[in-house]
Amino acid sequence: MRRRALEAALEIIDDGGLEALSIRRLAAALGVNGASLYHHFKSKEDILVGVADLVLEEVRDIGEPDASWREWLPDNARTLRRVLLAHPALLPVIVASRSHGFGAHLLDTSAARLMREGVPSAVVMPLLDALAAFAVSSALHETRTDGPGASAAGEYPALAKAEADRGLSADQIYDLVITSILQAIDTAVEQQRARWLSSIPVPADEPR
Repeated sequence: MRRRALEAALEIIDDGGLEALSIRRLAAALGVNGASLYHHFKSKEDILVGVADLVLEEVRDIGEPDASWREWLPDNARTLRRVLLAHPALLPVIVASRSHGFGAHLLDTSAARLMREGVPSAVVMPLLDALAAFAVSSALHETRTDGPGASAAGEYPALAKAEADRGLSADQIYDLVITSILQAIDTAVEQQRARWLSSIPVPADEPR
């Protein structure tokens, strides 16, 4: 019942936005009494948390077991952006996910695999945070509705020309930036490892 309710709530949100979801409407969609939903959820906010966690399930696949973090992590970041773009009304809820604590098991799985592959723990969260932050900002940018439209071309001719002559798609820009993030973190990983190795005391009877 809980999962069916979350799936129905997601349909309502995708069709009408967050404001369209109510206990009464969800109960009607499920053909149940509204009071019965409180056996599974504490409140509407609890439903939103569950819906956000539901859509993030697709991001939990962290790739083939033998793939290196340089391969599966970019794919993971692309999947996160695709999920965010597929459910734009949920963006405000997912942005707040860290403060609510949901999605933590997803982060824990990724963090554990990164550390198993030799990524120093000190750079794991900066790496995951950087990719998540860019995925969210990219999705927010692509789904914004307050930018100048085609009718404003006369008022903003330079912007209109730049948009018409755009040389890179949003997907291409996203790939370029996450590649740059990974390269920068990879460099930081090697530097951190080098500092850690240089800090290990060398026995007096061994040559330095």
